[in-house]
Parts: sequence; structure tokens; C-alpha cells
Amino acid sequence: LKWEGRMEELIEGQTGAFCDSVLAAFARAHELGFNSTGNTDHALSVVSLQERRVEVLGRMQHFRDQGGVLCDVADHLLVLGKRQAAAEYYTRARKVAEAHGFFS
Repeated sequence: LKWEGRMEELIEGQTGAFCDSVLAAFARAHELGFNSTGNTDHALSVVSLQERRVEVLGRMQHFRDQGGVLCDVADHLLVLGKRQAAAEYYTRARKVAEAHGFFS
């Protein structure tokens, strides 16, 4: 993406919420790129960006969002044919949900 080279500069020293917003915007742009072109490089970028969001959301204690992003990573891994890795992300999402009372 045209502005991706500046992403690190944008988020350096910023709050968790700002970092999450920037990472989410770039992940969404790559998702749209993948959906429109089928280029798996975009899907790999989504996985990488969303993994970073998982960390940021955990530090912010936004566990429901963190679980959703873990599932998003798993979905993209499935598209890439990485079933075992996807299963591990779904399991992580379930563990986050259980640890924070989202399942009874």
C-alpha cells in the first residue's frame, strides 16, 4: 500500500487506541485488496497486522475485540490453507472469551 511505509512512524509513541485504529485501517485496506485481487500477499499482510492488533488490544484490556481479531486472523489463515494455524487462533479466541466471562 502506498502509505504503509509510514505506518510505524504514525504509531510510534502513540496511545493504544490510536495504534489500534491505524493497524485496523491498514488491515482493512489489505483485506479489500485481497477481496478485489485475490493476491495472497494482502491476506498475509492482514494476518501480520491483525496479530499486532491482538497484542495492542490485550494491553488495552479490550478482550472482546481481541477475541474477534483472533478469529479474523484464523479466517485469513484458512483462506491461505493454513488449517492448523487457524485452529490455534480459534482456540486462543475461545480461551480469551472463557477467561473474561464471555461464555457461561
